Order: sequence, then C-alpha cells, then structure tokens
Amino acid sequence: MADIAAVLGRLSPEELDELREIGPQGHLTRRLVDALDRAAGGSGAGRGYYVPTGSVSATGGPHLVLRSDVSAWLFGAGPQIPHGHQAADPAGEPLRQETDWSELRPGDKVAIVRGNRVTASGIVDAMTEDASTVWVLFEGVAPRRMFHRGDPDDLRPVH
Repeated sequence: MADIAAVLGRLSPEELDELREIGPQGHLTRRLVDALDRAAGGSGAGRGYYVPTGSVSATGGPHLVLRSDVSAWLFGAGPQIPHGHQAADPAGEPLRQETDWSELRPGDKVAIVRGNRVTASGIVDAMTEDASTVWVLFEGVAPRRMFHRGDPDDLRPVH
C-alpha cells in the first residue's frame, strides 16, 4: 500500500468532501471506490484503502468502508490532506500496537483504543491465523470492521 497522504491528496476537493460527508465508518459509493482506485494507480489499486464491512448492499455486493488507518488519517488527529502535490506532515504516524492480539479469541469483548482513548468496543468475530487481522462486531452504524496490526488502533480485552 502506498502513502495514505499521497493517495488522498490525489482526490478532487469534491471527492474529499464526499468522503468527509459519509464519515469515518460510512459506506463508500461506487464513485468514491472508483476515485480511490484512480488515486492509487488504476482499476482495483485502491483495495488496500477500503475494506468490506461484512454487511451486503441491496445488490448483494459487500458494503465497503475506509480502512481504519485511512479513516484515522482523514478524520482523526493525523495531518490534514495536502493540496496538489504538497508533502504531508510526517508527524501523524500511527501509534504502535501494545496488546498481543494472538491471545484474543472469537467471542472476546474488546475495547478499541487509539492513543490513550477508548473509541469503541465490540466482540471479536474472526481473525487470521497469525492474528495480524481481527474482525470486530459492533452495535450501531458499522456492524463489523477489520483491524490490522499496522492500524493506529489497539484492541484490548475487556474483562
């Protein structure tokens, strides 16, 4: 995956406004998926910037949302979107993961932590064998979301 700032910096102001309008967990429209693909280098190249939520649309295809680190960059405390070919501020690097995700199991309740702040909670739904990717079920707007070790969010067990 290329630099988040560079890819989002290639979107038009209208596309950025549309992303901001749908919010950090909003379902991406076909137009936004195409725009992310274009900004990342061509058809399908944006797949690392958006992920399926686990729910399906009326047409039977998966709903897509921004990947959590991309969403954090756009909506969180990260740097602002550069204009044109301006370089982004490197101070917005993701925080390091602190919890050993290999100890998590499906059904475990977890808190999603960014920095020192709990941003949400949910239940582990599934995970890869190496625990590098964990899917968490939420109540409310996003029924399921994928978290990756490289994301700025940490998943901590709630006892």
